Amino acid sequence: MANKKKKLLLACCTLLMSSQLYATTLDFRHEYADSTRINKDRIAFIHSFSNGIGFYIDASVKSGGVDGEKDKLFSDVVNNAIEMGLSYNHKLNNNITLQPGLIFETVTDTSIYKPYLKAQYNFDSGLYIAGRYRFDYARKTKQGVDDEKTNRFDGFIGYKYNKFKVEYDYTQMYSDAIKYDNKKRNYEHNVAFSYQINSTFTPYIEIGNMAVSPLSDARQTRYRVGLQFHF
Repeated sequence: MANKKKKLLLACCTLLMSSQLYATTLDFRHEYADSTRINKDRIAFIHSFSNGIGFYIDASVKSGGVDGEKDKLFSDVVNNAIEMGLSYNHKLNNNITLQPGLIFETVTDTSIYKPYLKAQYNFDSGLYIAGRYRFDYARKTKQGVDDEKTNRFDGFIGYKYNKFKVEYDYTQMYSDAIKYDNKKRNYEHNVAFSYQINSTFTPYIEIGNMAVSPLSDARQTRYRVGLQFHF
């Protein structure tokens, strides 16, 4: 019996060593939306393994945005969301990568399940294009509130040059609930810029365009600034 336990322990250790950490990142990000005037702050812990498996967990809070407290950073701070993700990068060849994944998010009175599939093609010049389909199922726990189902399509185009990276993301959403302008669809734009200072620090900024309310056609600009710490 003792020998069997030793063999089982050795097998588990071997499996863990074969899936050793390839990269670990702490990501700190601040966000501000210019119409709702809400501040959001997020910290994410990200792991990727040499065998292609990756996961992350992040937590965020929000502040401001209520009457008398707009634009006041860290005023009336409340929980925003907790999110966890698991993915697998499968390289078909030197240029094409497929990434299936699952994201789970929890907010007040709602649990959201987000399975997805992403495909990316990397050109030798540093240019890359990608597409992702994601199905968002929002399970409402509050009595009398219907669940929501949303089909989300993302298109990406980006360019890497030495330590610089720029990426544009367009998102189109089709839902069974009102999302924007009293319609069951919505869209978003986002542009991200990053610069890797060294092997440890990568600052970045993002500028996005998003809906203000499901019941109007108003749009707003979302600003993000962040810092990634690699170790």
